[in-house]
Amino acid sequence: MSFDKTRFQGVVVPLVNPCGQADELDVPALKANLARLLAADVAGLYINGGTGDAANLTQAERLETAALVVPQVLAAGKLAIVHVGQTSQREAVELARQAVALGAHAVASIPPKKAWPQIVEYYKALAATGAPVIVYYIPGVTGMTAGMPELRLLLDIPGVAGIKMSDWNIFLLRSVVLEYPDKVVYSGFDEMLVPGLLYGADGCIGTWANLLPEMYAKVYARVREGRADSLKPLMDEFTAFLALGWNGGILDTFEELMLAKGYVQRCFRRPSTWQPGKLPQTVQAELLAHLETLEAMAAAL
Repeated sequence: MSFDKTRFQGVVVPLVNPCGQADELDVPALKANLARLLAADVAGLYINGGTGDAANLTQAERLETAALVVPQVLAAGKLAIVHVGQTSQREAVELARQAVALGAHAVASIPPKKAWPQIVEYYKALAATGAPVIVYYIPGVTGMTAGMPELRLLLDIPGVAGIKMSDWNIFLLRSVVLEYPDKVVYSGFDEMLVPGLLYGADGCIGTWANLLPEMYAKVYARVREGRADSLKPLMDEFTAFLALGWNGGILDTFEELMLAKGYVQRCFRRPSTWQPGKLPQTVQAELLAHLETLEAMAAAL
């Protein structure tokens, strides 16, 4: 089956699945964030991924979320990628089959913590559902590192359409781009947004696009136009913002700012290191000022 990767290019936002104070799925907040992001100039949404706290959702909640979100994404004419990674292959396949039935463009998954032959069989099972499969390589979460020999085992599986790479090894991403020009390659780390695109990534799937969707879209467009040099002031501001965020714990900072902007009560379920107001008010104010500056700079591009 031929695969047209041009449909998959661009900024794909990993949608937050917000929760209330009892850690229940906050459906009204989910719908509001979905509407906000669908109105932005992004290529699509990545559903039930790590930013969506999928590991802490029940199987029923993941099925519910996909059933709610995918039809709206498709109705907006945008790309719908559903992350289906599970410790149980049976449950992952169930999620993939639902994604196919809903009309999602692709499914994605982190690998199970198994030996490589078992990982290959896992991705073959996902591909057998009929959905294009995107491998999610994130060694910082899985504890599994790979080189090209291991990635070839997965990228050569019929039905595997590409890979999302959340890794500091930017040359590994470049190696995949060069060896698999027909596969879609996403850069996953926000800090590597421009480097990943310059090294040939087809797009990005980064947490902070939830707060800065238009900035991400502008950055992607400028790099594709061959005008990356014009992005240096914006990226200097963005990396200074991220560096400040890392000082408070990057996910805690993200959650604090999502709350401050009125988008969620919580992003990630307990147990959690974050509590509202964890960041000092002076730091939060500085981060919010950075956000405003980034939005203004992006709008001026």
